[in-house]
Amino acid sequence: MRNQVLALNNDAAQLHYMLDAIEQLERYIRGMSESEFSSRPMVQDAVARQVEIVGKAAKNISPEFQLLHPKFPWAKTMGIHRKIVGEDFKLDIPIVWNTIQDDLPLLKQTIRKLLLT
Repeated sequence: MRNQVLALNNDAAQLHYMLDAIEQLERYIRGMSESEFSSRPMVQDAVARQVEIVGKAAKNISPEFQLLHPKFPWAKTMGIHRKIVGEDFKLDIPIVWNTIQDDLPLLKQTIRKLLLT
């Protein structure tokens, strides 16, 4: 029982890391257009780091918690960094932009719901 409580606490911590990373990258791009984002490599790197944190934290969620929440896109979230970084280790800027505009707001909303359960 104690291990289950520790796992749940760790799962909540990982969800908070994910949420914090999403909120941080939102602050980095607040008010930016896609073209402005495309011209600012330091912001791109900072955003990529936060996306990496989201994926790594998702990988740290316990299998038990994942099974309790099968509708959450675990595999997609764990691989989110691979989605934005090409094999040449360069960011695919249109994909990064679409990910932070389309995927991450939905992910953020879902994480918040999970934290309330």
